Amino acid sequence: MIQKTIRQILNKIISEDPGLKVVAEAERPSQVEALIVKHKPDVITLDIQMPEMDGVALLKIIHPKYHIPTVMISAISKEEGPQVLQALEAGAIDYIQKPQLNDLDEVSKVIRERINIAAGAKIRRRTASPRRSAIKTKNFEKQSLIVLGASTGGTEAIREILQSLPSAIPPILIVQHIPPVFSTAFANRLNDLCLFKVHEAKDGEEVLENNVYIAPGGTQMGVRAEANKLVIQITDEAPVNRHKPSVDYLFQSVAQAKLSRLTAVILTGMGGDGSKTMKVLRDQGAHTIAQNEETCVIFGMPKEAIKLGGAEFVLGLDEIAQKMLDLSLERPVRKIG
Repeated sequence: MIQKTIRQILNKIISEDPGLKVVAEAERPSQVEALIVKHKPDVITLDIQMPEMDGVALLKIIHPKYHIPTVMISAISKEEGPQVLQALEAGAIDYIQKPQLNDLDEVSKVIRERINIAAGAKIRRRTASPRRSAIKTKNFEKQSLIVLGASTGGTEAIREILQSLPSAIPPILIVQHIPPVFSTAFANRLNDLCLFKVHEAKDGEEVLENNVYIAPGGTQMGVRAEANKLVIQITDEAPVNRHKPSVDYLFQSVAQAKLSRLTAVILTGMGGDGSKTMKVLRDQGAHTIAQNEETCVIFGMPKEAIKLGGAEFVLGLDEIAQKMLDLSLERPVRKIG
């Protein structure tokens, strides 16, 4: 349900893919349910800004009833960041930038790709409330570091994992494929929900326990060893695997640092970002975890990591938080390198 001009542009973009067909358009939210019942669409595109009610409110009505993969249409603005995150929390699969006539060539391919991905996505029923981990992490090894990467479906997977963790945790560095204007809102949302500090990473800050660092959108995040401490590096280097931030970029950085207490995690997402370097990390002696197919929205990234032999453990989403903590407990040092 999108304003008329945008609907016309989006219709044109979608129709250029022979595998996609627009079966119905709605001018108002009040028309949507009848069209769903009549046409039984495989995917719905839904604007954030609409008459009668906003897209998030409509999604909260239709998603629990019909469970149809939904892609939000957003201006990708700072103002809409919190609403997009609310939509993902309410069950949306993904979001795309609202197309404009002056950038059709650039966005058309991305829009068609995202809609096709959504059509094959797995709808996960959200748990009523996150389960808090029973493990006490006061004895986790002080040199422990957790690095985690995700893409499509990742904002909610990350939320579920972090909300399951206790207040005392090893430092966690996270790369979620996300635009620059959304990463701050994502970090702030997680910080409101978690028992520890979650914030957007800053260049030059020290990596500390009980902190989660979110890679700023549109940048690359890595680490460097400096005077017996680990420091975050935020750079403007080129995309890796078409992504900026990139999971492989972060994983390569920690591989070069040759840390003795490292756990790497790959969650739901399309493509293979992070999979090659996860194998490198495992070969170095790091622990590695891939999310299993049953709980992924999109199994692409974990599937590639598993195929390459990079996953030491393949676990459901509700098992990953506990395993990360288990692997961070004090034990004899494992040599890496």
